[in-house]
Amino acid sequence: MSVKNTAVGFIGAGNMAYGLIKGIAGVNQDMKIYVYDTDAARMDFVSAALKVRPFNSIGEIVENCDVVFIAVKPYSVESVIEVSAQALKNFKDNKDFPVFISIAGGIKIGFIEEVFNRTLKNIFPIKIFRIMPNINSLIGKGLSAMCHNNNVSGQDIRTAAKILETSSKVLAINEKYFDAVTALSGSGPAYIFLIAEGLIEAGVKLGLPRDIAKDLSVQTILGSAELLNSEEFSKTSTKDLRDMVTSPGGTTAYGLAKLEEGRIKYVLDSAVNAAYLRAKGLV
Repeated sequence: MSVKNTAVGFIGAGNMAYGLIKGIAGVNQDMKIYVYDTDAARMDFVSAALKVRPFNSIGEIVENCDVVFIAVKPYSVESVIEVSAQALKNFKDNKDFPVFISIAGGIKIGFIEEVFNRTLKNIFPIKIFRIMPNINSLIGKGLSAMCHNNNVSGQDIRTAAKILETSSKVLAINEKYFDAVTALSGSGPAYIFLIAEGLIEAGVKLGLPRDIAKDLSVQTILGSAELLNSEEFSKTSTKDLRDMVTSPGGTTAYGLAKLEEGRIKYVLDSAVNAAYLRAKGLV
């Protein structure tokens, strides 16, 4: 199955789905993309903004698509799968079953298989991927961690990766790491936005116009990230990069001292750990 001729459907039209659809539609304008959401206004907005076709039910998505994204909140996944399983009963041949890709945080592949099997009685193998994207997919700069069950083929993996690569860098990892990925890269953009907010407010307090403070803060974060990821400096340690900016007794040294006084690395570690415990359902 070539990506170009793949029919892709989204059950759910939230921000994550929007970012993924935007990436797919932008790269493969002739690809068939469909969307369904219980919020009709949201579905209409997404379909109009991205020029994709809305469907009236989960069943229509399942019956007409080669790849189906389960892009709903975790508490809705079970009911979505139950309806999807019923729709699969209308297929004459299980070889025509779509591949399912879940982006629901905290929902393991084993659970998805279990819910499908309640209806399909373990007779038909279901191809399931689990991914953890992040909000940066909205501008094609996302990161999607990906794992899958044993029913998928090599071609399925290549197709899923090519679809995701339209909006994200794809990282294939073991599912046991997903809660950590959720806490770090899934929630991570919010941490960066908070840091940006703090830098902007600090600049304003020093008398800078807000728009200038924002430009300075955003470009500083953007440029620093690109430097970290550059071919020339990607193997340079973060400490060495920090030292390149820091002159003994200079302004940066005084600023870093305050950050260390506030135990910034401990605070970041605590934030990621709190998100991790939440992803695991422990808090």
